[in-house]
Amino acid sequence: MPQFRHLLLALLLGSTALAAQTKDTTALSRLLTDYQLRASVGLQLWSTYSAGMSVYDNETEAYAGVENRINTQLKRSRFIISGQPYETVKFQVIMALDFVGRDVLAATDAGFNNGGSPIFRVWNVALNWQLARQSDGAYLQVGYFPSPIGRESNNPALRSTSYEKAWSQNYLRRHLVGTGPGRAAGLLFGGQVHAENGQRHLTYDVALQNAYVSVLGGNSTGRQASPLVTGRLSFTLGDAESATYSPVHKVNYFGKRTGVTLSVGGARQGRTDFFRENVAYGLELLANHPAFHVDGDVYRMRRTGQGISTEGITGYLRMGRNLRLPRQLVLEPVVSYWFYRGPTSAGAIGNANRLSEFAGKDNGLDVGSNLYFNPNFKLSAFFALRKGSAGEGDPTTIMNNFYQQPGVGPIERGNYGGLGLVVIL
Repeated sequence: MPQFRHLLLALLLGSTALAAQTKDTTALSRLLTDYQLRASVGLQLWSTYSAGMSVYDNETEAYAGVENRINTQLKRSRFIISGQPYETVKFQVIMALDFVGRDVLAATDAGFNNGGSPIFRVWNVALNWQLARQSDGAYLQVGYFPSPIGRESNNPALRSTSYEKAWSQNYLRRHLVGTGPGRAAGLLFGGQVHAENGQRHLTYDVALQNAYVSVLGGNSTGRQASPLVTGRLSFTLGDAESATYSPVHKVNYFGKRTGVTLSVGGARQGRTDFFRENVAYGLELLANHPAFHVDGDVYRMRRTGQGISTEGITGYLRMGRNLRLPRQLVLEPVVSYWFYRGPTSAGAIGNANRLSEFAGKDNGLDVGSNLYFNPNFKLSAFFALRKGSAGEGDPTTIMNNFYQQPGVGPIERGNYGGLGLVVIL
C-alpha cells in the first residue's frame, strides 16, 4: 500500500519518477518526508434497478411513465492529497469525479456527468492552523468547504452507512449556499475542550463564508452582499468523536466508541439581491454503542424578502448495528428515513417559488445492509422508497427533489434497489 500511495502522489504531483523506487536523497522523497504528503483514492460504484419513474409531457400535459431500467454508474470518487508542512499546520485538497454513467431517468437522485468528457472538479480545500501547540481548543481553517451545520452534510459520503446519504442534507445545503455540493469559500474557527476525566467534551465551530453566488456568472450575490455566518456547538458524554478537533464527522466506529453527542446549530445570511434574510437552525444527534449506532438531525429553514416569507423543515434519522461474522467480516443492517416538509397551500407555495425556495413534501426510506471486509472496503445491498406531495400546488412547478430532476425537468421520482461497492485506498 505505501508503494501505491507514493506512486499516486508522483502522478498527482506531475513527477516522472516513482517514489517507491527512488532513494531518500531525491527531491520527491524529501518533499514527501518534509511535508508528510499522503494520497488517498475512494471509489463508490452503484448498480441499480429503478421502477415507477414518470416524466411530465408538455404536449399531453400529463405525466408518462418511463421504462424500468438498470443503471451502473461511478457514483462518487475522491482523490485526496494531504500534508503537514509544519507542526501546527495541515492541508488537504480533495478532487471529485461523480455521477459518471448516471441515467437521468433512473430513480436515483443527483445531477448527471455522463457526457463525452465528464467533469473532474475541486471538492474541498482546507488549510488548518492549530493556534496553540498542545491545545485542542483553537483552530483556524481557510478554504473551500461545506458549512459546519448539519451532521449528514458533514459526514463524508464514502463513509455513509446508508446506501445513499440522507437527501435532507441536499435541502439544507441548497438553502444555505445555493448549490447541491454546498461548498463555499470562507474561514472557520473551531476547537474542542476536554474534561479531565476524558468523558465530557465541548466542540464548537464558527464559519464565515461567501454563499449564494447566483448572478454575474455565478460569482456574486449582487449589489447587496452579506456573508453566511454559521455556528455549531456540541456536547459529548463518553468517548470523543475524534482524538483531536475535526470539522468532519463519521457514524460507524465499529464498537470502538461509546458516547453520545448532542449539537445545536444555526446559520444566518443577511440582505442580498435575492432575499432580505436567510436562516436555518436545528439539532443534531450521534449515539454510539458496541451494539448499535444512531445518528440524525433536524433543521428548520426560513427565507424572507419581497415583503413575504417561506419556511420548511428537513431532517433524517438512521439506525444500524454491527454483527460480527467469521473471517473478521462485519454485517451492518441499516435503516434510514429522511424528509422535507415545505409549504403546501397554494398561496404559500407561490411565496416559496417567488423566493426560489423549496415547497411541497419529499420523503425517503432506505433499508439494507453493508458487508465490511474492513472499514475501507464494503459491499452494499439496499432498497430505497420515495414519496412526495405537491399539496395544493402544481407539481410541475414545485421545487423539490421528488418533482424535479436536473437535465429532465418535472418528474415524479420512482423507487430503486441497488448493489454498491466502496473502496478507499
